[in-house]
Amino acid sequence: MQTQRREFLKLSIAATSLLFGSKILANDSFEDGYKAIVVLYQAGGNDALNMLIPSSSDPQKGYSNYIKIRENIGVKANELTLNIDGNGDLDLSSGNPYATDDSLSKAYTVGFYRHQDKNGDDLGLATNALMPELAHLINSNKVAIIQNCGNLIMPATKAELEAKTKTPPPFLFAHNHQTKLTFNGEAALLDYTGWAGRIFDRYKDLNGGDIYGMNISVGGVTHLFEGELTEPLLINPSGPSKYFRINTTLYDSYMQLPRREIFTKLYNKIRIHSVDMQNTIVDDWQNRAPDLSAVTNAYGEALFSKASNTTLSQSGSTLTDTSILKQLEAVVKLAKIGKDRGLKREIFYIDDGGYDTHNNQSQQHARKLRGLSLGLGDFYKALEYLGMENEVTLLTCSDFGRSTGDNGDGTDHAWGSSYFVLGGAVKGGLYGKAPNLSLGSDDDYTKKGRLIPTTSMSQYFATVSKWFGLDESSLNAIFPELKNFAQTDLGFMS
Repeated sequence: MQTQRREFLKLSIAATSLLFGSKILANDSFEDGYKAIVVLYQAGGNDALNMLIPSSSDPQKGYSNYIKIRENIGVKANELTLNIDGNGDLDLSSGNPYATDDSLSKAYTVGFYRHQDKNGDDLGLATNALMPELAHLINSNKVAIIQNCGNLIMPATKAELEAKTKTPPPFLFAHNHQTKLTFNGEAALLDYTGWAGRIFDRYKDLNGGDIYGMNISVGGVTHLFEGELTEPLLINPSGPSKYFRINTTLYDSYMQLPRREIFTKLYNKIRIHSVDMQNTIVDDWQNRAPDLSAVTNAYGEALFSKASNTTLSQSGSTLTDTSILKQLEAVVKLAKIGKDRGLKREIFYIDDGGYDTHNNQSQQHARKLRGLSLGLGDFYKALEYLGMENEVTLLTCSDFGRSTGDNGDGTDHAWGSSYFVLGGAVKGGLYGKAPNLSLGSDDDYTKKGRLIPTTSMSQYFATVSKWFGLDESSLNAIFPELKNFAQTDLGFMS
């Protein structure tokens, strides 16, 4: 019934907006200028422990404990060096620091890039060898890492969970349910709208009724954008296409014929609007999208291009997964188009699947990490070239983390994980509380290396949403569980 009600509301609102216009539901004021949030979803449950490796000397939270419980797939304590050119940019044109026997799977565990904090001490997390672009962005203070974050209703200890005085999210280790809760931004309610959908509902007229709206997905349908009153725009990352088989002159003439019934008139008006909107988006893509041909990546090649196996130091059987490149490129183009159209706020969704690594992790996860790092390096370079690096903030999220211990050649579903935020407005560094990695520790929910989060997804999303322009009242309305936590702003946004 709830879903049917939402669909009726959406149809009613769409009809009313077309006939009479609409009014904004919130009175909040946003500062002038453009801002965009990019949500990059690592579908399947990313193993953040092999992406951002614990590197401190702490006996419980650091490298010695990590490698002890990950003896089969653990990353070696081999410190690699990044080659930085005279302009301070990453230079991979002379070779990859991770290169070993032309094998991506061997490179997965060959070593890491160590980072320092502002005092020159070890940051506590190091970046996998296959991610030199991400490592460089971390060193440049463009990335904030949020430790041990996950779907969490309220702060909870292992003792409280075992005594059932605190409850975990429902269906804790199930992909579909945890994905929905992540997109809800609410860990207790499965039947709820997406947090980005709720933002669009609240500020649906902020962009002046522009055909692009606020929420745009280049990664397909997502519950993140599910709202009570609004719908997202779905765009193919390769670019939109026109309705080629429609003779627009005849179509327009037919649609303007007299219609007596009010609903027939309304339906015709919606159909006309749909065709006009599609034609406008296609025209924008072809004529207003930015030209990035003058910019090159760390290999000296075109941004978002698919590098050869030789360039990436990989054999043909373990090709880097570059499917994310088109989505990241599309978001850059659409953000520039949106800014040039005078839009104030946009939220984009990218879907990066393939992170469910129960087995064969040294190849499967390696492919994902190399492609992700390539894309993020190009993404940030493109934003800098366009002068938009301070206006666009990218955040990562996933179903859940993975077990601290391995199962032989993979890892299993768990709970808490590390996520990161990228952008010029980000205050780089390490945030949140590092967990005890030991199996059966007070941070392990089930004695299988399933970490109990100490930072909630609602805190994480709310911090970025505050930068986006939401005030305290709106943040509490969008993220109702935020009131359960003492710290509502994690402090990683300027």
